[in-house]
Amino acid sequence: MDELAIGPAPRIKRHVLRLQDAGIKAIFSLCEKEEAQPHSSMEEQFPFHRIVLPDHRSARLPKPNELSEALVLLSELHQKYGSVFVHCVAAMERSPLVCMAWLVQRHRLSPERALDYMMQGSQAEEV
Repeated sequence: MDELAIGPAPRIKRHVLRLQDAGIKAIFSLCEKEEAQPHSSMEEQFPFHRIVLPDHRSARLPKPNELSEALVLLSELHQKYGSVFVHCVAAMERSPLVCMAWLVQRHRLSPERALDYMMQGSQAEEV
């Protein structure tokens, strides 16, 4: 399932270069720009889209319609560009949630199996 990649926000040039080397075609951010200032070359190198979801610092959880909106955009990005890098600040809350939901929705995995799949990928080298 080389459809998505997940990681922390790409903040330095080396991160952007590694995404290019990995074959990433688009970037989907789930955090405010101020939370994780992207490297200036990121938006020049990739189609870039952002939907802001709440995290642990918010006074609320993501609403189902917000998660649905993120999944619709992610599906459109994947269909148009191919491999999409999904990030939030540290890849510990919002981006894993959206990627797990993607696996449940698109590949019909159980939430437990989606979590197992994601945990297998966490052994890979960090961006």
